[in-house]
Amino acid sequence: MTIQRQYSLPNCKLVLQGLSETGSPNLSQGQVLSILTNAECHIQGQEPSLTGGRDFFESLVRQVSSYAQEFLSGISLPRHQSESQELVHLQKIDTNLHRLTVFEGNVQDQKPGIIVDLNTVQLFDLVEAVDQFFADSLTLPGFSLAVRPVSRKDAKLGEPVAQKVIPAAVGMSGLALASLALFFVPIPEVQRPKDPQPQSNESINNLEVSPNSTPEPGFNPTPTPEGLDSSSDATINSSDEVDGVDTSEQTLTQENSETSLTTSSKITDEAEIQRLENLLLEKINNAWTIGINEALIYRVTVASDGSIIGYKPINPAAADEVDKIPLPDLLNKQALGEENNQSIVEFKVLFQENGLLEVEPW
Repeated sequence: MTIQRQYSLPNCKLVLQGLSETGSPNLSQGQVLSILTNAECHIQGQEPSLTGGRDFFESLVRQVSSYAQEFLSGISLPRHQSESQELVHLQKIDTNLHRLTVFEGNVQDQKPGIIVDLNTVQLFDLVEAVDQFFADSLTLPGFSLAVRPVSRKDAKLGEPVAQKVIPAAVGMSGLALASLALFFVPIPEVQRPKDPQPQSNESINNLEVSPNSTPEPGFNPTPTPEGLDSSSDATINSSDEVDGVDTSEQTLTQENSETSLTTSSKITDEAEIQRLENLLLEKINNAWTIGINEALIYRVTVASDGSIIGYKPINPAAADEVDKIPLPDLLNKQALGEENNQSIVEFKVLFQENGLLEVEPW
């Protein structure tokens, strides 16, 4: 089963994908990601993203931690021969610009593969993402960073730390002033809207609108054509459409998980299930943007072409907060109205309140 961990900041997102070793404890919070297969580092406004395997990720963590220690302390650390073979290098360009270079191999004279210039705020967000990774006990628990103290004899005169963090400090002070201003704004009173009073068809038909009068916003009286049975019209509107929303589609959306099982065969090939699992994980993760306060569990039905043709909430919170997850938008509504002859597979999708997403076969 593919496991994904994501550590997101406003200017940086660190995404780790991997597997769980056989025999790893299955904790209530989730499974342990002990084998790293892919690491991605996305910097806001920078393309392309930085990707690689475990060697790339370990080098990124070491270099970011070491460079941040130098930048904040003002003490240049002595470089060892092994550090010159790192896949990732960080160097200072000017006061508010830091160059991150990813080499194509571990040989020093190789040509750099990707070069990304970070400002100080982006650098701080990258450091915070690395700190979130170390705080996560369910991701690479065997990985540790060797931190060693530096001697003052290695210190060199340089720019004070207070001036180095001016860009970040200016942003933080602006946020503090905005928060202080909002503190004095009174909390608006929220009144529950009154239930609309039902009106008979006779009162609507007898309503006269003056040519010089201005109708109320949102009110558009429409006379009933002669010869049309109002009761049959109301029956059609109530069964097919309510306030402009197709209720037949909503009913089909809620029950599509069960109906799809009766018309389709299940996929049993392990390689095909793994492919659809990775596709579903990537599709949901890219579309999920709203945070949640409680874990949500859904039973999701996926067709052989990778489209989502059904979902069903499992726990009570999942039914109440379905508007906070992307499943309704990702649902293949065109397939719901047709006979579905594709083979299907069902997955258990867990949305966690810390922003992590887990997908496994049902």
